[in-house]
Amino acid sequence: MDMRLEQREIRPEQPCGRCTAQFNVDGDVTLPGSLRETAHILHVSAMAVAESAEAMQDRASVAGRVVFRVLYTQGENKQPTSIEATADFNHLCDLPGALPRTEVFACVQAEHAEAAVQGGRMNLRAVVRLWARAMGNESLAVITQVDAPGVQQRTEQLRLRTTVGRGSADVLLREEFSLPSELAVQETLGAGAQAVFFDTAGGQGRIGLSGEVTIEAVHASAIPGKPIVVTRHSLPVSQSVEISGENGELLDGRIVVKDVAVASQDMGDGERTLRAEVLLGLTAWAEREETAALLADAYTTEGEALQLHRRNAVMRTGSRRMQAAESGKVTLMLPGDEKPLRTVLAAFAVPVMTGFTQQGSRLIAEGVMEATLLYLSEDGETPLSVRLEAPFRTAFAAEAAPDDIVTLQAANVEAVPITSDRAELRYILRAEVEGVQAAPVTVIDDVTAVPAEPTETGIVLCYAQPGETLWEIARRYRIPEAELRNLNPELQDQPKAGQGVLVWRRTSL
Repeated sequence: MDMRLEQREIRPEQPCGRCTAQFNVDGDVTLPGSLRETAHILHVSAMAVAESAEAMQDRASVAGRVVFRVLYTQGENKQPTSIEATADFNHLCDLPGALPRTEVFACVQAEHAEAAVQGGRMNLRAVVRLWARAMGNESLAVITQVDAPGVQQRTEQLRLRTTVGRGSADVLLREEFSLPSELAVQETLGAGAQAVFFDTAGGQGRIGLSGEVTIEAVHASAIPGKPIVVTRHSLPVSQSVEISGENGELLDGRIVVKDVAVASQDMGDGERTLRAEVLLGLTAWAEREETAALLADAYTTEGEALQLHRRNAVMRTGSRRMQAAESGKVTLMLPGDEKPLRTVLAAFAVPVMTGFTQQGSRLIAEGVMEATLLYLSEDGETPLSVRLEAPFRTAFAAEAAPDDIVTLQAANVEAVPITSDRAELRYILRAEVEGVQAAPVTVIDDVTAVPAEPTETGIVLCYAQPGETLWEIARRYRIPEAELRNLNPELQDQPKAGQGVLVWRRTSL
C-alpha cells in the first residue's frame, strides 16, 4: 500500500506521582542564664519552609528548614522572653513514577511544635506535613493524518497546558510601624507572618507578583494586668521575578514567608517603632495553552487494512488554584487542674486538617484546632499558658479534587473568656487549593498496513450493538460513513441498540 503518515511531536506535562508524608524535625538551643534557673515554656511556634526538591527513581528528596520561636519565663524574672532556633531537614518520600530530573513541587507545613528544657538547653520538635507532586515532560511523536487509497479518518482536538517559563527569587522586605503609646510596649518578643498572593502581571521576561503580608508581633508591656500585648500589621507586596524560558499567555505565582525578624525601638516622647524584616520566597511561571489536532481513528475502504498503534497517557490540561477564607469559632475548655481563667493575654492557633470533601460548590474541611492561650489567673500577675484542642468543620466557597493539595492557616486569632474555665476562640481560617487538572487520553503513534479480512458484498441489514456508532459500523464494513448516512436517512443521530442499519458493500476484496 502506498501510505504516508504525517507526524507531530508534542511535549505534554504528565502527572507521574504524588505523596503525602509526616515527619519530625528536631532542634535545640542553649538558654542564656544560669543552669540552676528553671525555665517555663509559654508558647512554641514553628514555621516550615521547603527550599528544594529533587526527583530520583520513584522517590524525591525534599530539603528545607524549620524556624522555631519560643516564649518562656526563666528564674525569678516572671517577665516573658523569647528565643529562636533553626533546624534543617532533608526528607525522602516515595513518589511512584518519578524519574531523575523530573520536576517536583513540594509544600510543607508545621502542624505541631513542642519544647522541653533539660540541662540548660531547650530541646525542640516540630511535626511537619509534606505534600509532593512530580510532573513529567516526555516527548511524544503522534500521528496527525494518514494519506492512503480509500482512507477514512477522524481527528480530535487535544487541549494541552504546558509551562514555558519559570523563575524564583528571595526578597527581603523592610518596613517600620508605629506602636500605639497606650500599649506601653517595653520589648518586642517575636512575630509570625503570613502571605497572601493576589495577582500577576508580566512582560519582557519578568512576572510581577502582588500580594500582602500580615505580621503578628508579640510584645512585653508595662500595662498593669497585661504583661503581653499583640499587634498586627499589613505590608503590601509588589515584586517582579525574572523567568527563564518563554513568555506565556497564562501567568501564575506563589508567595511564601521564609523568615521574619522584628525589633522595637524607643523613639522618645513615648513613641515606639516596630522594625520588621520579612524574607519572602517568590515563584512565578508562564504557561501556554494550545490545541493539537491528532488522529483519533482511521480505516481504508479498499486494499489493505490499517492497524493503529495506540498509546494511553494522562496529560495535564490545566491548573486549579483557589484561595478562600471563612470566619470560625470554637469553645475551649480548660482542664480541671489548670488555674482559673481571668484575662486572656494572647491566643495562637494551628489548624490540623484530617480530611476534606467536596459537597457541590463547597469545600468542607475538618480537623482539630490546636490552640494555646496565654492568660492571667485570679491569684497572680505571672503569665500562664495552656494548650487545648477542639474539632472544627468549615465550609469554603472553593473546589478541590481528591488529589489536590489543600492547606489551612489561622489568622486574626483572638480568645474571649466565657467563664473561669472556658474561652471562645475566634479566628479567620484561610484555605489554599493547589492542584493539577489532567485527563486520560489515547494517542496514535504509528499506523501499519495489514492484510484485510473479506467482507460481505451487496446489501446487508445489520443490527447495532449497544453503544455502537455509525462510524464504527462503517469501519466494520469498510464503507464511508457518509454513504451509510445516505442509505439510512432516518438515522439523524446514532443508532439505538438493536436498531437495523442498511449497509451496501459494492465490491469484495
